[in-house]
Amino acid sequence: LLGGFAFTVGFYGLVFLLSLYFQELRGLSSSATGLAFLPMTVVTAFMNLVAARAAERFGARVPIAVGLFLMAVGLMVLCVVPQSTPVRLMAVLLVPVGAGGALAVPALTAVLLDNVPAERAGTASGVLNTFRQLGGALAVAVYGALITTDFLHGMRVGLTISTVLLLVMAAAALTLKRPAEMTTSMKETRP
Repeated sequence: LLGGFAFTVGFYGLVFLLSLYFQELRGLSSSATGLAFLPMTVVTAFMNLVAARAAERFGARVPIAVGLFLMAVGLMVLCVVPQSTPVRLMAVLLVPVGAGGALAVPALTAVLLDNVPAERAGTASGVLNTFRQLGGALAVAVYGALITTDFLHGMRVGLTISTVLLLVMAAAALTLKRPAEMTTSMKETRP
């Protein structure tokens, strides 16, 4: 649950902050801002296709830990790039965030659903979704407050908060035990 929360804080916090950054500080149109997120989106779609295979091969903890770590690294880099960084380079720097999230989320979901009785799967899925929605709402609210006085500083503080949260969850994921064989839910999500 906390992994889903951390993912959503990091991902939706990033999309919220950088959408405003690209438009307000860099002067991009809403269409150009959308295009800046395109490389991340394409990589996210591709990584979703390989996430189940990664979990099958390494167990859930590896894709979760590696995915959350990749997201954290991507956010950390975005925290320190100068405002003059070309938008095209910023678009490329978003890629680890999308790749990491796409690697981690299917395994996070499978770990949760594999650890509840089948008759509780719907409830567990609903609770996970609630934690994810809460993470997104809190990220927008807190990060929105952070950027009110000094946008760039507030954005960097917000991305740093997300980075730390993701690193803590990546470390926690390393404590997950590797199953003897791939779980049923992972097999069902494989493309």
